Formats: sequence, structure tokens, C-alpha cells
Amino acid sequence: MRKYAASRYPHELDYDWAAIPYNRIAIVNLLLSANPGARYLEIGCASNQLFDAVMAKDKIGVDPVSGGTHRQTSDEFFAGNGERRFDVVFIDGLHVYGQVRRDLVNALAAVRAGGWVALHDMLPRDWVEEHVPQISTSRWTGDGWKVAFELLNGRDLDFRIVAADHGVGVVKVLGDNPGIPDLSAGLEPLRFRDFHRRLPELPVVDFVAGKAWIEAHLG
Repeated sequence: MRKYAASRYPHELDYDWAAIPYNRIAIVNLLLSANPGARYLEIGCASNQLFDAVMAKDKIGVDPVSGGTHRQTSDEFFAGNGERRFDVVFIDGLHVYGQVRRDLVNALAAVRAGGWVALHDMLPRDWVEEHVPQISTSRWTGDGWKVAFELLNGRDLDFRIVAADHGVGVVKVLGDNPGIPDLSAGLEPLRFRDFHRRLPELPVVDFVAGKAWIEAHLG
């Protein structure tokens, strides 16, 4: 990986995801648990590992390649969504900051007040997992973590990152006009070394604390 010398960084996070007995399926179903009639939207379905396990009768899955119910890009889906609103939106599409940010902005416009938006792959463990463009076929979170710093300054939002399953960002929509500031000029150049240095700024919690926080906001 000599050509990636400028990106290399010696430190890493020691999360062992396989040893943590909770994943995004548990988190999404918890978000849905207080509303049996909830409407669910998933961006990026792939093999339907999550989508098929989601306990919602009214659910839409969007993926341009496989899985879900709609074979189109997330941009295409949101452009044609109209006034339809969702109770829970899960974002797991293309793992690059620009697309993750666009999906988040569109999701916030499509979720009802009191609903939830969740994002996968928010805790890269090393520079290889985080690198954009992707250089590992076996593990890649990309740099979607950058939206976490915009969420910290969001409007009508509360936010945590649950340290399970590669990091699941969970956003509670508190009002009718949720939004995030555009910090892309400062965030775009950042790399894993910056994420590692600034990680203490983020509201990362373990599953037990995350579950308690979610349950306090259900209803």
C-alpha cells in the first residue's frame, strides 16, 4: 500500500464488533417497537440482511443493485417521494460523505416529527476501513462519519452513536423543521487521523446506554 503512504495512520480503535451481541437489526426494531403501524424506509439494502428482519408491515427498501423494493438510487427515490413521510429511516447506501450527507438531508425532510433517522458505519476502526476511495473489499465504512459533526450542531435533533455493528448513528427528530448545517468545506478534507483525534467530541455510547436513551424518547 505504498501509494497510500499519505493516508496511513498507526492508531486504530479496538472495537470487536463480533463480540458485541447487538446489531443494527436490534436497534431498528427497538426504534419501531412503540409504533406497530410505523412506516419504514431503508436506503441501501444489498442482501436484505436488515430489511427482511425489520418488524414493520409498511416498509420500503431502496437500492440500485439488489434487495429492497425499489430498484433506483436514493437520489431518484427522494426526488419522486413527494409528501410521503416515514417514522424510521435507515441510511446504509454509498459510504462516502457527500452521498451520506445528501441521504441524511433528504431523510430529515421525509421523516415525521417524533420519528427517527439511523445511519450505519459511523465508527471506522482504522485508516483502511475509512479510506475513500475504497481499498479493502472485506471491510469499508467510508467517511460518512463526517455528518456526525453536522448532527452535533443540528436543529430540532438529538443524536447518539451506538457502539455496535460498525457504529450506528441514531437521530431523534424533535420538531417539524429538522436540519443540519453545511460544514462540508471544513469536513471534506478530513481523514481517519482527524476522526481518531476528534472522536471524544462525539456522543458515542454503548448499547445499554443507547437503548435507555432510545426508550426514553419512544412514543
